[in-house]
Amino acid sequence: MVAYKTIEIIEAMTVQVLSLPAIWKTFLTKLLARRFVKDVGILTIANCAGAALSFVQGILVARWLAPELYGMAALVMSYPNLIYTFFDTRSSQASMKYLGEFHARGERTRLLAMCKLGYAIDFAIASSTFCLVVFTANWVAQRVVHHPEAAGLIVIYGATFVARALVGTSYAVLATLGRFSLIAWMDTLLTALRVALVLGLVWAGWQVAGVIWGNVIASAVKGLLYGFVAWSQMYHTWGAIPLQGSWQVLKGRQWEIVGFLLYNDLNALLGMIPQQLDMLLLGYFRNQTEAGYYTLAKNLSSAVRYIAGPLQSVTYIELARLQGLGNKLALRQKVKRLAVRVGLPIELLMLVGILFVCPGVLALFGHSYLPALHAVQIMMVGNTVWLFGFWLRPLYFALGKVNLWTTAGALSLLVFLPLLPLMTWRWGYLGTAWWSFGLNGLAATLALVCLRRLPLNTKEH
Repeated sequence: MVAYKTIEIIEAMTVQVLSLPAIWKTFLTKLLARRFVKDVGILTIANCAGAALSFVQGILVARWLAPELYGMAALVMSYPNLIYTFFDTRSSQASMKYLGEFHARGERTRLLAMCKLGYAIDFAIASSTFCLVVFTANWVAQRVVHHPEAAGLIVIYGATFVARALVGTSYAVLATLGRFSLIAWMDTLLTALRVALVLGLVWAGWQVAGVIWGNVIASAVKGLLYGFVAWSQMYHTWGAIPLQGSWQVLKGRQWEIVGFLLYNDLNALLGMIPQQLDMLLLGYFRNQTEAGYYTLAKNLSSAVRYIAGPLQSVTYIELARLQGLGNKLALRQKVKRLAVRVGLPIELLMLVGILFVCPGVLALFGHSYLPALHAVQIMMVGNTVWLFGFWLRPLYFALGKVNLWTTAGALSLLVFLPLLPLMTWRWGYLGTAWWSFGLNGLAATLALVCLRRLPLNTKEH
């Protein structure tokens, strides 16, 4: 009898352990216990909240301005963005790589020197951009925007980059210290502020000027907030602020850092074309209405960044740490897990979700944007290609192989760049969308092919 009851108890415990709720609870407990998942999760939630707010802003602004003025606002912002990208070295990428290494090794003096270098570069780039925008604004307003009075708005938007010069290196500092939850809260609040400003000013009758001023004010607040929080965290953790750092302690690594920045500058310049030049050519060869259609397609397809961005930020810090410690085996295993367990499932889910985009566009934006539907589908499929390979850029940068990453991008542009003016002139916004699709596909393919040249095969002893 005792044996029988013992068997019953064991069976009951087995059923409880093997029940679906118990398995799911165990899975969540183990999954959420991993810091990588927590960091990615908090950033993804913040990005989704930001995406929802930006989506609401996009719907209302597109409806209130109609395609013509919506396209005009996009053209006004595109030119300063183009100039900024031309100068931008994306020093935050170098900061994240070397701060991750120096922090893992406890090299405090080099940490401060790297922060000081990053801030100096960012302010120099922002100032250069603003000066050039001021001198060329009139020509752009007449030839590209087709509204001479838009020159003032172009100059005002150019001031955005000076206002947010504190953001790049500050973000790198907070990411290095693992303050991803703090980053998430700040980004969400700042996005809410930007949306409130833009919608409030446009609703008040400022139209295109409301879009520009809303973005500029929000950028100024973002720069000041990021700078204050990052410097506070630096002082609390390392007992000093960047101004106390000395560039002399980087001796022995300075040429490596300069090389990283130069290749990263070239990489940013190459990335400028699919991000900014397409819009300017569309405005030059076509009109503001087609620019409005293309802007909608571009904004919706760029939603992929709200998923890929958090993944890349957390992955980059982790891979830079493993590289700094010289743990090649762990680095290689980490990359394999990211590709199979994260990249592939997300890619499949996004492709399924594209099927429901078109009905949503018509319901939310109205039938005046019906011609934009095909461009939306084309660009969304092209952008989701990068979701599977979200780990590629962090891997190349963590290993210091920015030259290979840049080479892959350069070869892609070498093939597709001559086609951009022709396709834009001949087929308008649809031709530009197909051009973007082809460029993304070829760049991703070349990045995967170049993996064979990365130093991931070092044997651990």
